[in-house]
Amino acid sequence: MRNVSQLHPELQKKVVKLQQECLKAGIKIKIGECLRTAAEQNALYAKGRTAPGSIVTNAKGDSYSSMHQWGVAFDFFLDMDVDKDGKISDDIYNNTTKLFNKVGAIGKKLGLEWGGDWKSIKDLPHFQLPDWGSTTIKLKQQYGTPAKFMATWKGKQEVENVKPKPTNTTTASKNPSEPARYRDAKYKGKFKVVADHGLNLRTGAGIKKSIITVTPSGSKVICNGYYSKAGTIDWLFVQYGKYTGYVSKEYLR
Repeated sequence: MRNVSQLHPELQKKVVKLQQECLKAGIKIKIGECLRTAAEQNALYAKGRTAPGSIVTNAKGDSYSSMHQWGVAFDFFLDMDVDKDGKISDDIYNNTTKLFNKVGAIGKKLGLEWGGDWKSIKDLPHFQLPDWGSTTIKLKQQYGTPAKFMATWKGKQEVENVKPKPTNTTTASKNPSEPARYRDAKYKGKFKVVADHGLNLRTGAGIKKSIITVTPSGSKVICNGYYSKAGTIDWLFVQYGKYTGYVSKEYLR
């Protein structure tokens, strides 16, 4: 499943930071597989064994042996025309220019474990949190099942990097923006939206608040320093054209 919001809160932060740092390095990536069910993991394990294809993993789904099942791993792919043939779709896993190695180095600097360093089955598009080791042994010993582990997560991250669906102005007008709770001079100024599919402008802090409109990727918003919080994330109160509302700081630069 490609849903970053289902990952461990700390990993969600690192996903955002990884995309930002890669952009600074001139590398555009998108996030692929995140949380994976037992059935999905079993299907992958079957490849090259009981199903057509090559072996891609040694982790069985029924035994909770993949870090993906615990919400502490994700995969990425390139969103670039690497071979300059006018197409991106044929380059999502193109490592002829060692872009995956460069992303791997960036991820490791952020404290992530990179699958490209593994000796058994190298997994260049894979990252995971190293807090519980390279395998699921410690997680299973401590928590038993992924569900019990996820029940311990606090301050679940709010992620907005999904294709937004704007509400109409009638709906938005019935949900005026909430007053901001805090002010900090560091948030005063213009910010650029860096979310791939644009960023939802909401009536309050958090993804459960009503959507007023969508700020396109690359657009500018203005903040006077006011913000509120949702979990561990700061949501800035900004102006975008004729609209005012809240956007996640994680997708502003």
